[in-house]
Amino acid sequence: MNFKEIIEAWMISYHPTKEELELAEHRGKICDRCASKIKIVKIPLCKECGCPIGKKIFTNSYDPCPLRKWHEIDKPYYPENKTKKTLI
Repeated sequence: MNFKEIIEAWMISYHPTKEELELAEHRGKICDRCASKIKIVKIPLCKECGCPIGKKIFTNSYDPCPLRKWHEIDKPYYPENKTKKTLI
């Protein structure tokens, strides 16, 4: 994940569209069951990439999960051509 994606995810998390919120909720459910989820000072983090999960789930790109666990969840939210990596 690059710096621009991180900033965009944080911005989206504060004022998500209905679709962005729905996608984030689906991604969050996957993260809740993932063995790579850890908590540091009560903040859930992904131990694979170090990102705070509460913000990473708002990333506006196709399947940014380092373990590729969001692939199936992300499919309906992105165009058929997966070369375009942003939400709709």
